[in-house]
Amino acid sequence: SIWNGGLAIFGGILAGFATAIFVAKKKKIRLPILLDVLSPSVMIGQIVGRWGNFMNAEAYGSETTVPWRMGIKRISAGGLYTQSIEVHPTFLYESLWNLIGFTLIAIFYKKKKFNGQVFYFYMIWYGLGRAVIEGLRSDSLYIAGNEHLRVSQILAALVCIAGIILMIRGYAKLKKAAGI
Repeated sequence: SIWNGGLAIFGGILAGFATAIFVAKKKKIRLPILLDVLSPSVMIGQIVGRWGNFMNAEAYGSETTVPWRMGIKRISAGGLYTQSIEVHPTFLYESLWNLIGFTLIAIFYKKKKFNGQVFYFYMIWYGLGRAVIEGLRSDSLYIAGNEHLRVSQILAALVCIAGIILMIRGYAKLKKAAGI
């Protein structure tokens, strides 16, 4: 029922990753090379995509009094009343975080030391930012109703950790190949 919501970025990223694996096998392209090429585009898509959350007044943060807060209106289920609240603009936080990440990828891309490194950086950068920003959101999906275990926050942390492990592994292989 994607027309009623339910389409999350992690599902899109996983579908894209599965498609990349399929394309890499079909076209005989090394997967780390393909993922490095795709990472900047995915980051741009996430930068722009978060503005859709703004347009739909969704994926916003908890109520706040910070100077850069965003005012939104909540309409009751029956449309009987409207309530204005001021919240963290988490869509903006994530969009700006991803813009910085994209800029770093653009600078870093030409200096990469091994295939997959850009993708691993993407994993670390996006995972870290999303894990922190998800903690500010008010519409998270929780594991088994536990208000402390947010699905996207845990997934983001796992993506970040996996990226760190893969990055370390990549550098270790590079050192081994250089005889260091």
